[in-house]
Amino acid sequence: MTSRRFAFVGPTLPPSERPDHGYTYLPPVRHGDLYALDARPGDRILIVDGVYQHFAPIRHKEILAQLARGVHVAGAASLGALRAAELDGFGMRGIGHVYGQARDGRLVADSDVALLHADDGENEGAARGLTLPLVAVRHAAGRLLAAGKLDAQAAAEAERAAAAVHFTERSARALLHRAGDARGAVEAVLAEIAEHGDVKKQDALLALAAEDAPAAVSVPAASVWHSSYGREGEFDHRPLLPGSRVTARIALACLQLFAADFPDRHRAYALRLAATAAGPAPDADAGRVLAAAGFPPAPRPEALLARSTAATVGWTADERLLARTFRLPPGRLVYHDLPPEALAGASPAEVERWCLRLLPPAGRPPAPTGRCHLVLRDLWQARSDHEYRLCVLERGFRDEQEAARLARVFDLELVDRLARTAA
Repeated sequence: MTSRRFAFVGPTLPPSERPDHGYTYLPPVRHGDLYALDARPGDRILIVDGVYQHFAPIRHKEILAQLARGVHVAGAASLGALRAAELDGFGMRGIGHVYGQARDGRLVADSDVALLHADDGENEGAARGLTLPLVAVRHAAGRLLAAGKLDAQAAAEAERAAAAVHFTERSARALLHRAGDARGAVEAVLAEIAEHGDVKKQDALLALAAEDAPAAVSVPAASVWHSSYGREGEFDHRPLLPGSRVTARIALACLQLFAADFPDRHRAYALRLAATAAGPAPDADAGRVLAAAGFPPAPRPEALLARSTAATVGWTADERLLARTFRLPPGRLVYHDLPPEALAGASPAEVERWCLRLLPPAGRPPAPTGRCHLVLRDLWQARSDHEYRLCVLERGFRDEQEAARLARVFDLELVDRLARTAA
């Protein structure tokens, strides 16, 4: 199977200057993007630009997970260079001057490579840089010093002037305005950048032209520790079927939210895994499982967490407690996969069809959070706030916020109409 090439590039290299080299260009990387790629062993990923202020940045564990499965990952020029300097001992390859600066400890802050940028309309990933990164100023000053066009004091003054301006304001105009006595040195640095381009762009072009694959993974997959956040991220972004726009997490959410018997499916799932963790038991009895795990006897059935809902009238108090409090080790997630109990005999292809039917038309804004709660309360026949919370828990959600967040993915007005028609 032919390996694929992906490059996460933004303002460092405008679209008109991006060479082909067999790469699929993607916008600046953020947390979850590598999971969403569903990369195969032998595929190549180059990280140049990434976000880190308004969105969660790419996490180290996400890169390590790709390396451990045999994907080649390299970084250069910007956030990719920083991640490569941090992970080159684990198999991520760094390329270029910025990477070398980070590896040697001369570049330590994300803000040194950061710049303010704007997205150009609908051209995804076509971000325009609006400010200058400090690393570009530093590199240009170093080149002028080496060429004898600036002395050491002037080069240092130019760098200090640039460092004194926040990266969101460090435009050429702002630098000149605030340069003071260093104005001459700053003008020389800006002219150097205008003539030869900044170092980030040079590094990005160098990395894209590199033909040799990144270094081999030095850490086996079995030794990569998987955090609950990593498992959740992989589950959130893994396609349900190859090439599908429906993820495994959305498929599970569809069943959790809209399958009338999902509480029973969730109870069966919790019983199976809890019984396995508690050790051999004579049967899949919730009371025995809880006792084997060291929990005291269940409280009265009328206790708050053990009260019944419309879907759990026939359950014991122990079953309600187990289903509503079940968590996977180390205790944060309820699901990080689509188990057979959730499918209840349906095929992934069937679930994909249900999801596609219930997804909203492209461009329609998601329902407000309050509307999500109202539709779900009505759908689950919850008569009070507490009963609604119990319904959320017995369907395998961590809390009401998670249920509403996943419900916003779907066309809730269509769901509401279908439910009323069925009623």
